[in-house]
Amino acid sequence: MATKPTEKHSAVAHDVEIIPGTEIMADVGGVHYAHAGGSQSGSVLIPQPSNNPSDPLNWSLTWKLTTALSQLLYVWVLVCSALSLAPMFPFLGMEFHLGQQQLSLLTGLNVITLGFANIFIVPLSNIFGRRPISIFFGFLVILTNIWQALATTHKSFLAARACNGIVAATSETIMVQVIADMFYLHERGAWMGLYFTFYFSGAFLGPIMSGNIAARHGWRSFFWLSVALAAFVTILLIFAFPETRWRRSNGNHPSSSKVTKDMKDNPHIQDAPIDSEANSEHHDGQLVGKGQPSKAQWSPIQRPDGKWLQFIVRDLTTPFLVFFNPIIFWAALMLAGPADLLLLFNLTESGLFGSPAYNFSPGQVGYTNFAFFVGGLIGLATAGPLSDWTARLLTKRNGGIREAEFRLPSMIPYVIFFIISHVVGAVGYTQLWRWSAIVVCGFGFSGLAVTSIPTIAIAYAVDCYKPISGEIMIVATVLKNVLGFCLSYWVFQVLAEKGWIAVVDVPGRLDDTLVLLGQESEEVDEEFGAPSHGGYALIM
Repeated sequence: MATKPTEKHSAVAHDVEIIPGTEIMADVGGVHYAHAGGSQSGSVLIPQPSNNPSDPLNWSLTWKLTTALSQLLYVWVLVCSALSLAPMFPFLGMEFHLGQQQLSLLTGLNVITLGFANIFIVPLSNIFGRRPISIFFGFLVILTNIWQALATTHKSFLAARACNGIVAATSETIMVQVIADMFYLHERGAWMGLYFTFYFSGAFLGPIMSGNIAARHGWRSFFWLSVALAAFVTILLIFAFPETRWRRSNGNHPSSSKVTKDMKDNPHIQDAPIDSEANSEHHDGQLVGKGQPSKAQWSPIQRPDGKWLQFIVRDLTTPFLVFFNPIIFWAALMLAGPADLLLLFNLTESGLFGSPAYNFSPGQVGYTNFAFFVGGLIGLATAGPLSDWTARLLTKRNGGIREAEFRLPSMIPYVIFFIISHVVGAVGYTQLWRWSAIVVCGFGFSGLAVTSIPTIAIAYAVDCYKPISGEIMIVATVLKNVLGFCLSYWVFQVLAEKGWIAVVDVPGRLDDTLVLLGQESEEVDEEFGAPSHGGYALIM
């Protein structure tokens, strides 16, 4: 990571070693930060805001909520239309004469294109802005849904699925960039949780809708509904989603060397309270919570960034340069593991519950996805706030010095539920347990894990490397979707040869082991992730 003090303005530890994600959450010596509420009793705000009321960090709560919710609804609709095929497999199989593996690849191809398209979407959003790229791709989503609704051959439908994955990929990265643009360090956990809840609730509720609509009105009707929903959220973006991209002046950031000297001279630091509100910034706190988007931020075409060539080079190369950075790679796996367990359940629910052992109709199969949704809501209500609260508590105990790893202890209860969902999926499927046990403890706990573990892990990675939040999501989504594609390709073959336990156990053992490795994360950061490793300075 870069060692420039202007870019990582307060990442200094007590022993003067700077490691990724370390922030000073207290005034030290002659260095004073903006505080929440505009008073010194509020928590220190990271990043520090500019003096401009149009700075997204200075926007009022109303504008922030309007902007975020319009983007979250956009995410939900795109995911809902892309990842809701499973309950419609029987109808699609009859329509196009497809086997189980061909049907699973309809989802797998969409998943793989969802991941790799972000390699190009992130640089486009950095150059042209979040607003124009979201709106442009929203119109393309409408067109691809029309194509899916009108497809008359398997090849045409498969091509439509691939194209839909490409244009729906904005759902996987832009909202994370918006969170980094508008919200402070102490708020990111809660908003990351909200993002993952909207994202995965699209995958939870979409199958409920698709299964029942297909059973009553035909599978094409679901895609016509998707056309209408995509049109609605695209129009909503036009009127409710201003540009959030903001290039911050480095002049507002204090020198790390000065802070380090002050800390050495003043070992007993009075730390500011860590619990706070989001409505304060600017060095005297006068503009925080009072700003609003400027007229230019509503323009449908944003002026390209003057450093567009630099962004192209940086954004296209950064995902490859940081792919095996221990922090980023681990966080990506924490998204991939729970998401791919969810995909596994999604791919197999029709085959299991539609079998003679349960004899569920497509609509009833769709209703089982309510368990994912309820679990996801519990994850939303607890994971982000719990990780933020844990980090604040440990920061206060640490004398006002915040380490990114302070989020990680809050992951432990969710890991337990994640392991239980694996066991129930493997054993319950094999022994044909009561449907309620599989749905509640398998599907429900999986939904809980998929909105909690990624929330904490990705927030941790963004805390460490905020300037490349979009690139972090590229790594995470590529890994998630490549593994998901592989899963969709071999799941039914392994099922036929080895049974359900092997299908769930192969990814399950890997996932659970890697989750537990997070407990050693701080040591890994210090050894591999410190800014002294100049390779990462290039990209920051």
